[in-house]
Amino acid sequence: MPFQLGHKLSVGNKGGRKKAPHTISAEKAREFLIKEVVKDLEPIVRAQKDAAMGMWIEKKIDGEIVHVYQKEPELKAGEYLLNQAVGRPTETLKMEADVKLNLDA
Repeated sequence: MPFQLGHKLSVGNKGGRKKAPHTISAEKAREFLIKEVVKDLEPIVRAQKDAAMGMWIEKKIDGEIVHVYQKEPELKAGEYLLNQAVGRPTETLKMEADVKLNLDA
């Protein structure tokens, strides 16, 4: 039988490699975690939002109303929520070069 381009000689395991037991248990754990998080998604998101904004009370100091934080805003929580809502920002790379063109050639 001559070799045919693009033809697989061995087609014994059509289903692919079997998953290792630790891979199967990790997939089951991930499925369980997703189901549990989805059940309580609203309070989880609210808690993340509260953490991002910080906990504060309004106080009147010298005739001016100011926010006095009882818990500082968590920047990582805010960054995470923004990344999930609008996507991660693209990173820019600044490059500088000196270019000399010889147009007389």
